[in-house]
Amino acid sequence: MEFDRQRLLVVGGSRGVGRAIALAGAERGADVAILYRSRSEEAEAVLQAIRAKGRRAVAVQADLAAAEATSAAINAAAEALGGLSLMAHAAGAMGQWASVAEMSPLDWGRYIAVDLNGCFHALHAAIPHLRQAKGGAILAISSIAAQMCQARNAQGAAAKAGVEALIRVTAKEEARHGIRANALAIGLTQTDMAQTAFDAWGPETSARIIKGIPLQRIATAEEVAGVACFMMGPACSYLTGKVLQLDGGQIIAG
Repeated sequence: MEFDRQRLLVVGGSRGVGRAIALAGAERGADVAILYRSRSEEAEAVLQAIRAKGRRAVAVQADLAAAEATSAAINAAAEALGGLSLMAHAAGAMGQWASVAEMSPLDWGRYIAVDLNGCFHALHAAIPHLRQAKGGAILAISSIAAQMCQARNAQGAAAKAGVEALIRVTAKEEARHGIRANALAIGLTQTDMAQTAFDAWGPETSARIIKGIPLQRIATAEEVAGVACFMMGPACSYLTGKVLQLDGGQIIAG
């Protein structure tokens, strides 16, 4: 129970990797708050699953692109749990698979507003609560897209590279407050976003990409959650300012 007496905020906790982190955190002893944008039924299902593990759970709703709404939601979550000591940022936008020349500026701006600006808004609101807890840990879910820079994925590459830089700066700034900050850059994982990519690539290309991964499969959300909790946990108490790649070897395969 390495998260005993910890209060975990999962941004984007109603589905996918965020949901898996919320449940894994509860299994490790944390009380959990999830922030979600629109999927209230899925959020309620996550709350019920957390409470079934004997932990307190609360859900708050906000659009990460809106700074004031995000701040109000995170403040409400902290009040409900009696503070925050851990934060996992697992939210992201559904991108438009298009070249830079073909992508609409409107879609570019919408994606950056949620994926990069939204991460800043969440950090800005959560850090004061972690300071009040006299330390804690932040973990942002990034993507190997930031290193791979695939064609037709300028949004993902740029946004996640920004998130990783933001995390490194946060680690440097908040270390004196006892707060660690790291990022987990994941490869293809069994989520709605991965399915969107597969739909854009088509079955033949998708199969070829998966076959090219050294482990020849994609990750499960639970595998990602396990590593995320490890990075936030006491075993990694000297780890900060780092980006760990969890991709089944996809990057080294070229």
